[in-house]
Amino acid sequence: MVSQGKIDVTLLSDEDIPTCFQVLSKSFGHNAPFVDIYFPNHDTPSGQAQGSKRLTAWKQSPDGSIFLKAAKRSGDGGQEQIVGLAIWTFMKEAPPAELEKAENVEEVWPDKDDREYMTRLWREYVIPRTQTINESDGKGVYVLELLAVHPDYQRLGAGTALVQWGTKAADEQRVKAVVEGTPAGRRCYEKCGFKPQIEEMRFDVGEEFKERKKPKLIFLTREPEPSTR
Repeated sequence: MVSQGKIDVTLLSDEDIPTCFQVLSKSFGHNAPFVDIYFPNHDTPSGQAQGSKRLTAWKQSPDGSIFLKAAKRSGDGGQEQIVGLAIWTFMKEAPPAELEKAENVEEVWPDKDDREYMTRLWREYVIPRTQTINESDGKGVYVLELLAVHPDYQRLGAGTALVQWGTKAADEQRVKAVVEGTPAGRRCYEKCGFKPQIEEMRFDVGEEFKERKKPKLIFLTREPEPSTR
């Protein structure tokens, strides 16, 4: 467990996921186009139910992802309030370039155009991550796949604590950490030692989708810090 002031970071349970998904939705609102298309209707009851189902299936899968929650307690032994979440994955193999190998695309994106748009976004999204994994000489990298902090509880250290859980694990393994981050999260990532490698990730989705909002994401990496032992 990592503590940051009154914020505790621990493994989240399956029962925590619906609350965590609500935090995710509140955190991004509709200011992150990638989240909007990846988690359709995430601020509606049906969208949150579907999103929670997908996160639960992901958590229970054998890919080694670590699901964390940041929680705040009111007073001594007070009730826990989940204020943030993160998903870290130690990857030795590149993610699939085709979305249908990672998601049930027809169920999540029943609209054909939405499905095709997300498929093209995904294909571009995984390129920098894949390159970094391939350049690791088999060592692998720690990937921060998701970071969200409830807007009412930002700047209390929750985001930093969730990020530092993974950077500590990366340091112990002597491997890089990477994140595809939003501009809003940049300050937190850089505070934790990440440096931008791609200031604005490219999303070449084709002429037919030129009117759709494209994600604005920064690809950042962090070298492992020398051991102090």
